[in-house]
Amino acid sequence: LESLEGKRGQPRVRPPFPPAFGLYGKPTIINNVETMDNVPGVMAMGSSAFAAVGTDKSKGTKVFALSGMVNRTGLVEIPMGTTIRQIVAGIGGGIPGTRKCKGVQMGGPSGGCIPEPQMDVPIDYDSLKALGAIMGSGGMVVLDESTCMVDLAKFFMEFIQSESCGKCIPCREGTRRLLEMLQAMTRPRGKEEGIDALLRFQGVMYLEQLADVIKTTSLCGLGQTAPNPVLSTLRWFRDEYEAHIFERSCPAGTCKELVGAPCQSGCPVGTEVWRYVAHIDRGEYQQAYQVIRDANPFPSVCARVCNHPCESICRCGTTGGDPIAIRLLKRFVVDHVPPESYQANIKPAGADAKRVAVVGAGPTGLTAAHYLSLRGHRVTVYERESKPGGMLTAGIPTYRLPREVISQEIDQLLNDNIELCCGVALGRDFTLDDLMERKRFDAVYISTGAHRSHTLGLPGEDLPGVLAGMDFLRAHNLRNESLARGRVAVVGGGNSAMDAARVALRQPGVESVTVLYRRTRQEMPAFAAEIDAALEEGIALETLVTPVSVVSDGGRLRGLRLLYNRLGEPDSSGRRRPVPIEGSEFEVPVDTLIVAISEQPESDAFAGLEANMSGTLVVNRESLATSRVGVFAGGDVTRGPSTVIDAIADGKRVATMIHHHLTGKQLKTFKKVRLPSVFIEPLAVDEDDQDTIRPRVTEPLVPAARRRNSFEEAEVCISESAARGEAHRCLRCDLEFTRPC
Repeated sequence: LESLEGKRGQPRVRPPFPPAFGLYGKPTIINNVETMDNVPGVMAMGSSAFAAVGTDKSKGTKVFALSGMVNRTGLVEIPMGTTIRQIVAGIGGGIPGTRKCKGVQMGGPSGGCIPEPQMDVPIDYDSLKALGAIMGSGGMVVLDESTCMVDLAKFFMEFIQSESCGKCIPCREGTRRLLEMLQAMTRPRGKEEGIDALLRFQGVMYLEQLADVIKTTSLCGLGQTAPNPVLSTLRWFRDEYEAHIFERSCPAGTCKELVGAPCQSGCPVGTEVWRYVAHIDRGEYQQAYQVIRDANPFPSVCARVCNHPCESICRCGTTGGDPIAIRLLKRFVVDHVPPESYQANIKPAGADAKRVAVVGAGPTGLTAAHYLSLRGHRVTVYERESKPGGMLTAGIPTYRLPREVISQEIDQLLNDNIELCCGVALGRDFTLDDLMERKRFDAVYISTGAHRSHTLGLPGEDLPGVLAGMDFLRAHNLRNESLARGRVAVVGGGNSAMDAARVALRQPGVESVTVLYRRTRQEMPAFAAEIDAALEEGIALETLVTPVSVVSDGGRLRGLRLLYNRLGEPDSSGRRRPVPIEGSEFEVPVDTLIVAISEQPESDAFAGLEANMSGTLVVNRESLATSRVGVFAGGDVTRGPSTVIDAIADGKRVATMIHHHLTGKQLKTFKKVRLPSVFIEPLAVDEDDQDTIRPRVTEPLVPAARRRNSFEEAEVCISESAARGEAHRCLRCDLEFTRPC
């Protein structure tokens, strides 16, 4: 109205409102173009026909501009009451590629973000407001896992701040202050002073307070809705803000100044992935191995069984192509460079060296022992099994991880500062008090893993022929025992279940193997490659089924009764909850039942230490210290079933923390942003090849017919030409930071 009257476009103080005092002082009614567009339809059809569409409080239809990380974008018109998920998954065709939906931004720059678990909400004005969003102009931006919510809030705040007319102080100065804080979060921070100190000591609390003040004291709708992007992302993604503030990291790998090369930030042990990929491209394999081994004491193991989180945020995969096959490139390097070529710098342990006990010789325990020994501490590693390796030897079959690879890797880690004692167990042969008082260790690291399988909780699970997943795998991997026979059913959908199924298939006397899972294949937590390989080998997969009873005959397992499920509302994990279908019960004949639904620590020996209901030990997540001074814990015993690379990361971190404890330092580390700092000259692009899009190299496997009856390694190393061609696809994100002027 001010602009129409030839004045500067600024809000008026209300009251009076426009219907009483509007344009040139006359009563004026203001409506959006969208509202006016609905008037002819209402007049032609009648109000009752219009009101028949939609919900009780939100009538008619709504047009949305669907955009972002979705297969089909464009304008969509839907009846009020349609769910966001129906629009994204149905009309939009879902998320492209293998990424998962993270949420949607509703209502434009002044709107709010709705996370994926809340996407089943029906679209109406009240529901969106309750979730911290607005209908607004009908913008609907679909976000996937590569979206940083702090960076998203910063993007919208830049727009809002530039659009502020400047009349009222809360909007003019408040939005500028919000933007400055968001900018500080997404860049490296050196000295803790000014706005950096404010973030460090008040964190998100100050953001929330400032946003609330702007919202309640601004004059017009712009200022009143300006904090919505910050408040809604804070509400649903608070952990990302805390990671930016306290850890100086971007979990999504988007903020360049915090991330550097995304692949490096995505690696839990901080491997300079870009660097060894560049060396492979240049044919410098020894240098590539050096880079890998500097960060990871188990390069050959991880080259085979790592879940490669670095690939999930590779920029090649976020720009419309396929991510670099980083794990396969690592496999090529470790298969072509002998591990003994790497020489660790070990500090000899003196007579007054501190003594550390490591309980559990799995990947996290051996990693901690190795890095502590490099610092000159004497380390004794206790392992209950007859050989070291933990879950590497007890849980992972040889066709995925050959035993000679594990042995060779472990031999390279052991040195004169480390003593390995096998066949002794915490709680059976010694206690924590024994270690701390009788044996007089200065610190203890508990890394006993999670080896106890959960049960189904059904009568009859104690019948002969019913096996716990980890017991079955341990019997085969450690003692070469074949416990499966006849028709085998495996209950579960994780990697342990797939390992158990594929091991059972290879055992003599087995007729068939079926994996039973209560959700769909898309929700299975097992690696997709493992599921594909199992199906190729002839394993059957039955989804959307839940066991309800074990069928016996004469005290012997005869079968399993199951119910069919349908997918209901999402649960706390974000996956849709399986709901049993009444009257759908059926029976399948089973001679061997393997229950591999999850694992937990065997916590009976942890007397005096605080533990969760799940049996995992409670630790300080930064220092990994337990409730007892001098006792630390990490790996699966604190996380629950996790990945090899996460276990190794815990071992590296705890080695530093135990060293701090032994030398009287604080149990903290100042996390620095790890930006690429070494320039590696990229190879020139062949003119004949510059317009050619190279496909991602695929993992070569032994033919399924041969794999089915053999425990030989199933995956074959890629060729040198394939490795260099794959490395040449790398976008070289490091050059943004290291290219010479």
